[in-house]
Amino acid sequence: MLGAIIGDIVGSVYEWDNIKIKEFPLFTTKCFFTDDSVMTIAVAEALLNGGTSDDFIDSFKKFGRMYPNAGYGGKFYKWVFSDDREPYNSWGNGSAMRVAPCAWFAGSLEEAERFAEVSAAVTHNHPEGIKGAKATAAAIFLARINRIDEIKSYIEDTYGYDLNRTLDEIRPDYMFNESCQETVPEAIIAYLEAKDFEDAVRNAISLGGDSDTLAAITGSIAEAAHRIDIYTINRTFHFLDDKISSVINAWLDRGYSNGAFVSKNRWKHTDFLKPHTIKTEIRLNETNYARIKHGLLPAGMEDKWFAYFDDGRIHFHRSWTGNKIYEAAIIKSDTGYLISEIIVERDPDNYKCVDDIEDIRSFHFLIGRGLLGYNIEFPHDFGNDNDILKGWSNFGNMI
Repeated sequence: MLGAIIGDIVGSVYEWDNIKIKEFPLFTTKCFFTDDSVMTIAVAEALLNGGTSDDFIDSFKKFGRMYPNAGYGGKFYKWVFSDDREPYNSWGNGSAMRVAPCAWFAGSLEEAERFAEVSAAVTHNHPEGIKGAKATAAAIFLARINRIDEIKSYIEDTYGYDLNRTLDEIRPDYMFNESCQETVPEAIIAYLEAKDFEDAVRNAISLGGDSDTLAAITGSIAEAAHRIDIYTINRTFHFLDDKISSVINAWLDRGYSNGAFVSKNRWKHTDFLKPHTIKTEIRLNETNYARIKHGLLPAGMEDKWFAYFDDGRIHFHRSWTGNKIYEAAIIKSDTGYLISEIIVERDPDNYKCVDDIEDIRSFHFLIGRGLLGYNIEFPHDFGNDNDILKGWSNFGNMI
C-alpha cells in the first residue's frame, strides 16, 4: 500500500496544476498526502479489524474526521460527517485509490476482489465504483504473485476496460475526471507502459487529470511489480505523521506486507560469530519505527548494506559478503521507541573494527542516514584520502 501513498504524495502538487510531461521533480517541499493516502490507511485498519462493511464504514468515518481537510469529494465529505451509514451510489475513483491493502491482505485473487467489493460498496455502490476497485485490486494481486503477464488480459476480459490505447494517444485530450471508468483504465495503462516504479508514477502524472489519484492507483500496482528505491521510501516517510504510521506498524506487526518491505530472505546473510554488546540510546517516533521496519535492499555494488526487521529487531549485514555486523532490539517506551543497546560483530575475519565509540557512530549513521534519510553527521573524519576511502568502503552511496 506504500505505492499508493507515494503516488498520492508525488501527484499532490499537480492535481490542480496539471503537467503533460514526465520530467518533473519527484518530491518538492510543497508535496503532501491527501485523501488518497488517508483512505488507503483507513482500508488497512478496517481489514485489521475484520474487513466487514461496518469495519470499513467505521474506519472511513474515523479517519475522515481525523483529517477533515485532506481533500475529499463533496458527497464523501458530507457522508463522513453525518450519522448516515448508507452508500450514496458513487462511481468516483475514490473506491480504487484506497483499495491497495485489500490485495496485500488477501490470500487469493478471489479474496482480493471480494474485499475490494466490500470496501467500495459502503460508499461507492454504483457498479462502476465497485468495478474500479475490484479491477485495481486484481491487478495488484496478480503483480504481487508474479503473474504480471496476465494483468492486461485478465482486466480486459473480466472488467471490460480498454487497455489497448497508449499513453501518447490518451495524453493530448485527457482532462480532469473523477470517475472510475475514466481513471482506472488510464492508471493501469500507465503501469503497463512503465519500466520501473518511478517511471510508472511519472507516466500517471504526465496524463494530467486527477493526478494524485491516477498516481496512487498506478503506484499501488507498480509497488507489487517493481522495487521502490530507498530515496523514494525515505522521502515518503518524511511526509507522513505518527497517526498514519501507527497503522502501517500495526499492519506489519500482524504479518501483512507491502511492496517496499524487505524480508530476511531477500538477500544473503549469516549470523554473528563473536557478538559483542554496546550500550547506546536512540529514541524513535512512530514514523521512524515504521520506516526502519521496511529495511534496506541493495540495488547495486555501491550499496554496501542489507537491512531487515524481524521479531522486533533490526539487522544490518554487509551486502557483498552477507556478514552480520549489527543487530538491535527496538522496544516500546513511554515517548515512542528506544534502542538501548547494539550487538556488533567482533570476529576479526568478518569485521575489523574493535572501537565501541566508532561502532556507535556507525550504527547511528546507518539508522539516521541509511534508513531514515536524515542529513546527519558522517561517522568518520575526511581529513585525508584514507578516511575518504574508508568511508566509501564502509557506506558507499550513503555518503
